[in-house]
Amino acid sequence: MDQSVLWLLVGVSVAGSIAMAAFWGVQYVRARRAQLALTELTTRLEETVAQRTHELQERNDALQREIEERRQREEALLIADTVFEHATEAIVVTDADNNIVRVNPAFTAITGYTPGEVMGRKPSLLKSGRHDSAFYAEMWSSLATRKHWEGEIWNRYKDGEIHVEWLSIVKIDGGHGPVHYLGIFHDITQRKADEELLRFKAHHDPLTELPNRELFMDRLQSAIGQARRYHRNFALLEIDLDRFKEVNDTLGHSAGDQLLVEAARRLVSCVRETDTVSRLGGDEFAIVLTETASAEEAEQIARRAVSLLSEPYYLDAGTVRITGSVGIALYPHDGREAEQLLRNADFALYAAKEGGRNQYRLYATHERFEDAQASLL
Repeated sequence: MDQSVLWLLVGVSVAGSIAMAAFWGVQYVRARRAQLALTELTTRLEETVAQRTHELQERNDALQREIEERRQREEALLIADTVFEHATEAIVVTDADNNIVRVNPAFTAITGYTPGEVMGRKPSLLKSGRHDSAFYAEMWSSLATRKHWEGEIWNRYKDGEIHVEWLSIVKIDGGHGPVHYLGIFHDITQRKADEELLRFKAHHDPLTELPNRELFMDRLQSAIGQARRYHRNFALLEIDLDRFKEVNDTLGHSAGDQLLVEAARRLVSCVRETDTVSRLGGDEFAIVLTETASAEEAEQIARRAVSLLSEPYYLDAGTVRITGSVGIALYPHDGREAEQLLRNADFALYAAKEGGRNQYRLYATHERFEDAQASLL
């Protein structure tokens, strides 16, 4: 073979190899680019999927929270409705114009009014007439400024009876919705009566139900204060039942108690409602005659008391006759302080007893009672 031909063949072979290498090189580059593009696309897809998954998770979490909040609201509404229906306190709801829109069963049980009888009406249907316009003006002012009011209120129920309640009212702002008022009350009439009974027992004699010494002293101080302020006179009477001990000793303490009750009734009948009759203890009584213009007025009451106390007592154990003695001290002539008035009325009472009982005496000067005071000391 010609050498030139051989080199030609070699050249062709090398050129073919070079061409082939170039071809596969191009293919490799293309494949590499495609692989990189695919990898980038895959990464982007994964990032998009992750972002969408995260967004879906957030939406799902928000939905779960909303569902839970709705469940809690529904549960709270159910609880509130259960409380509303089963509360022992009366509950009434009114609209912005104070018209009743809902009441609970306790409202009916307490007031006697059914929902049908009060729906659309105003709570003023319960007014007792015991409160003036200023009372309700203060209530509405408090609701307007503090959105709350509570206190005691007297209301009239369906049966016509007047009861005292403890009422609490709250103004509920509806935001973009309507305004409502929520009132809750319970009847405290019996509690007030019990409290009043306890106060009465604390300041009254359990046998005669007259003011006891503590309340009497309070009334005496009040009378002194009023007399000083308005330049008035009043009289203090001290009364002692004569020989009362003999009744207890012969007929027993039950008869003595019965006599004391009757004696108290007779003394009360002698005076006005503004005066005070008190049992100081044992068979000792006292009377404060307010606004007594003269000694003659006090003497008139004392004479009547002596007369009534001397009338027969018809007791379960038999008929008894006793008498009473009365000592009188006048304000301000016989004293300007409680202690001085009591002491001088006691001196006058001592004089009545020393004078033979069954009579009254006005307090005289210290000199006139010098012997009596000396004997007492």
